[in-house]
Amino acid sequence: MKAIGILLAIALTSGFLVVSAVNLPGVPVDFNLDDHILSAIADDIAERLAREYINFLKTGVETPEFLKLTNQLAKSHSEKDIFTRNMPDLEPRDSFFVCVACRSVTRVLIRTIRDEDGELHDENSSVLMKEFAMDVCRRLNLQTEEVCEGLIDSNLPSVEYIMRNSESDSQSFCSLFMEFNFCNTGSNQDYNWTLTIDNTGEVSPGPKSDTPTFQDSDIRICQFSDIHHDPYYTPGSLATCAEPMCCQRNKETAEGTSDAAGYWGDYRDCDLPWHAFESALDNAVANSKCDFIYQTGDIVDHMVWATSVEKNTMVLTKVSERLNAAFGDVPVYPCIGNHEPHPLNLFSPEGVPDEISTKWLYEHLYNDWSKWLPAETKETILKGGYYTVVPRKGFRIIALNSNDCYTDNFWLYHSGTDKIPQLQWFHDTLLEAEKNGEYVHVLTHIPSGDGTCWSVWAREFNRCVTRFKSTISGMFTGHSHKDELFVYYSEDEGHPTAVAWNGGAVTTYSNKNPNYREYAVNPETYTVTNHWTWIYNLTAANLKPDEQPEWFLEYEFIKEFTEDLSPAGISKLLDEFAENPELMRKYWRYRVTSADPQVNGGCDRNCLARSLCRAAVTINSQRGRCEELREKLFASLDNEESTSSGSTEATTPGPSTPSDDDNDGGGSSTLGLLSVSSLLAIVLSIRLAL
Repeated sequence: MKAIGILLAIALTSGFLVVSAVNLPGVPVDFNLDDHILSAIADDIAERLAREYINFLKTGVETPEFLKLTNQLAKSHSEKDIFTRNMPDLEPRDSFFVCVACRSVTRVLIRTIRDEDGELHDENSSVLMKEFAMDVCRRLNLQTEEVCEGLIDSNLPSVEYIMRNSESDSQSFCSLFMEFNFCNTGSNQDYNWTLTIDNTGEVSPGPKSDTPTFQDSDIRICQFSDIHHDPYYTPGSLATCAEPMCCQRNKETAEGTSDAAGYWGDYRDCDLPWHAFESALDNAVANSKCDFIYQTGDIVDHMVWATSVEKNTMVLTKVSERLNAAFGDVPVYPCIGNHEPHPLNLFSPEGVPDEISTKWLYEHLYNDWSKWLPAETKETILKGGYYTVVPRKGFRIIALNSNDCYTDNFWLYHSGTDKIPQLQWFHDTLLEAEKNGEYVHVLTHIPSGDGTCWSVWAREFNRCVTRFKSTISGMFTGHSHKDELFVYYSEDEGHPTAVAWNGGAVTTYSNKNPNYREYAVNPETYTVTNHWTWIYNLTAANLKPDEQPEWFLEYEFIKEFTEDLSPAGISKLLDEFAENPELMRKYWRYRVTSADPQVNGGCDRNCLARSLCRAAVTINSQRGRCEELREKLFASLDNEESTSSGSTEATTPGPSTPSDDDNDGGGSSTLGLLSVSSLLAIVLSIRLAL
C-alpha cells in the first residue's frame, strides 16, 4: 500500500512522467512512468474497490472509503467513449478507468462466485448478480439506466457461465481484454499456442511482386461492408443523445434544430436508414459491374443494449433478401461480423448450454446464405460460421469467422485453445488449394492488425498468409469503417506477402460518408488490379431529402496512387506516403471517405502517422515496419514545415477536430501535457480520497 504511494512520488519527483516513443494501438498510454508502476497503481485501486464491494455485498454497509472511491471513479471517465470506441483507442483517463473497473469487477465476480461461501456462489444467484452489476453501473456512472440494464440482461448468463467454468483470473482476463496497454501484465500459456504449419510446399523467396496490371476485361467484384441497418432510424430525431447510438427518438424536440438526424443518414453516432441502403444497391446495379458480391459482415446496428434474436434475425434476413433482389443471379459471399449475434460480440464454443450458445445464429445464417452457397458449406457454418466454396475452376473463396480473435468476445476468456480449430481448418484448406493449383480469396470481418484482435491469433493467421502467399491472391476485410488497405509481411525477412483490402462501410457511423467498393480482379490469377470507391456526400444529400443522393466515384486507385497492386508494389507505396506528405494526406482523405467533419477538422502529423502505421501493421505486437515509416514520415513533415510556411495549416487540426477513433493500432502520437495531467489528476484524486 505505502509502496504504491512511494512509487508514484518517485515517478513524479524524478520527472519520469513523459511520453514514451513506444507505439501502441490507438491513443498511446505508454509512459516512461513504467508500465509496471502504472499497472500497480491501477491494481491497488482495483483491489481496494473489490474489497469494499465484497464487504458491501456481505453487509449492505457503504463505508466512507467505498463512497469516496466510487465517487472519484465516477468522475474520472467520459460517459460515451468507453462504449463507442475500441479499447486501444481510448484516451488515457478512460483507459486507466477501464483497467481499474475491469480488474475490480472481475475480482468481485470470481471471488463471490467461485468461493464456496461467496455471495454469488449459489447457482440461483442471478438476481443478486444483476443487482451488483446495475449498482456498479450507477455508482461508476457508466451509461444510462436503459443501456446498462439491456447490456447486463443480455450478457449476464454467458458471463456467469464463463466465470463458473473457467480458471481465468482478473489479471489474465483484463490483460487480454486490454492487450495493448499498461493493463496487460503478462501472458497465460493457455493463450500462447502455435499452429502446425506444413513446410513441404515450395514457398518462393523474397517479396510477392507478380500482380498483373489492370485490364478492362478483368472480373468485377463489389464489396458491401458494415451495413449496420437501423430499423428504428427516424429522420428528424435526436442525433446527439447520451446513448451509444442515436437518431431514433425525441423527434418532437429535435426536428428543425441542428441536433436533428438527416433524412439520408447522419455523421454523428447513427446507423443507416433503409432507404439509404437501397440507394447504395440501386447505384451499384446502375453504375457498377458486379460479377460477385462480397459482404464482409456487420449487418446489425450499434444499438448494442437492445439486441435480440428476433430483431437480429429480422434485420439479417431483410438485408439478405434485398441483396438477392438487387443482384439476382449474381452470387453473394458473406462472412460474419461481430454485431450479428445476440448478445453482441459473443460467439460461443461448441458444447455449451443451448440458452447461451451461438448455434441459433449459425443455423439462421445458413438458411439465409443457402440461396448462394452449396450444401457442403453447411457443416462448417453450423460448427463455427465459416466456410469455403469454389465458384470457378481454379478459384476458391474462404470466409472466416474472425470473431475468434475479437477481445470483446467474452468466450475468448473461457478457453484460449478452442480458437485453434478454425485456424487449423484455414491452414488445411489453403494446403488443399495449393495442391489443387487454386487461387484463394480470403474474406474476414476483423482485420488481423486491428487493436481488438488478439495478437496470438493474428500471429498464427499471419504465419498461414506467409506460408501460402503464392496461393492467396486477395484478402477482403471490414470492421474499421475505413476505406483502407493493410500490407502483410513475413515475420523473419519482413518481405511483403499479401494485401488486405478494407471496404469501408455503407453505414455513416461515425463521421463518414456511405460507401461501397468495386474491384477489378485478373481472371487467371484472381489478384486485385484496381478498385473504385463510390460515395455520396451526406451534407449535400440531406439538403435535398426528397431527391436521391448523388452517388459519385470518389476515386480510382490506379489513377490516384499506383498501377502496381502487388504486395511489393503497395509496400513501396507506403514508403511513398512517408516521403510525400501530400500523397499521404490524399490517402487519409479517401480513408475517411472525404467526410465533411473529418476534412474540416484536418489530420495533423500524429493522425497521419496513425493512418500510415495502420496500413503496415497486421500483428499489433510486431511494429517494426510501422516505426520505420513513422520516422520517415516525421522527417518529411519536418522538412516540409521548414521549407513551406503554408504547410502547417494542412497538418494542424482545427479547433473542432473529430477523434479518429478508427481501430488504428497506428503510429505513436505524442501524448499532450493535458492528457498527462488529466491522468495524474485521476490517480492522485483517487489516492488522496483514500
